[in-house]
Amino acid sequence: MLLKKYITVGFSVFFVLLLVISLQIHAQHQDKFVFTQLKYEGKWDPYPETWQDILEFLVTTTSIKPVTKRRVVTIDDDLLFSSPYIVILGSERFPEFSDKQRSIIRKYLANGGLIFVEDSSGLRGSEFDASFRKEITRIFPEKKLEKLPADHPLYKSYYLLRKVGGRRLTNNYLEGIDIAERTALIYSQNDIIGAWAKDRFGNYLWECVPGGQDQRFEAQKLTLNLIMYIICGTYKSDAIHQPYIERKLRRK
Repeated sequence: MLLKKYITVGFSVFFVLLLVISLQIHAQHQDKFVFTQLKYEGKWDPYPETWQDILEFLVTTTSIKPVTKRRVVTIDDDLLFSSPYIVILGSERFPEFSDKQRSIIRKYLANGGLIFVEDSSGLRGSEFDASFRKEITRIFPEKKLEKLPADHPLYKSYYLLRKVGGRRLTNNYLEGIDIAERTALIYSQNDIIGAWAKDRFGNYLWECVPGGQDQRFEAQKLTLNLIMYIICGTYKSDAIHQPYIERKLRRK
């Protein structure tokens, strides 16, 4: 009987330890940055490999430990609300969502999520741009896209940026929509992600126009700032950081 009792206690301790280890692993995974991209009908994935280079740059440059696998979700996916931010890319017509899906997007952004949308065509007046702007007015009829000011926290979340980059410098600014005093949706027409694209030999696929490699590096820095803005929020807009940031800007 005593032996049986010890065996029972031993198994109980073993299963408790397994539960603790499992919870720790789950918590560690939850704390990691996950590159999440929206899948929709149409050409939603113009750069299927670039996320790997972005995460490698993130690991090399910061102490952040990302999940080493891209997460792909749809608007109706349960994983949507487990993803603090979503990337939407495209160079053709932006998807037209249903009323239910528009409601999901509003709920997602109102509950703290962030969406980064990019016109990968790099062209002014593209089909993607026209259809995106039309759809965004359906999702937020009471709001409109606004240029992000030069002192926006995004531009100083990691690097102190004075200009934006991308594969093509269509605009010298980003746009966004604020919800509850927070920029919850960010829009680019410069094909920032396209500046990362490489062929299978590791060579960049596209020249960055008109600024060349300097413009590419600005795009890479801006990508990192986007990630840091998602993770850290607007803490660098707090007054305590202003003197340091202003000194750094004056020295540039």
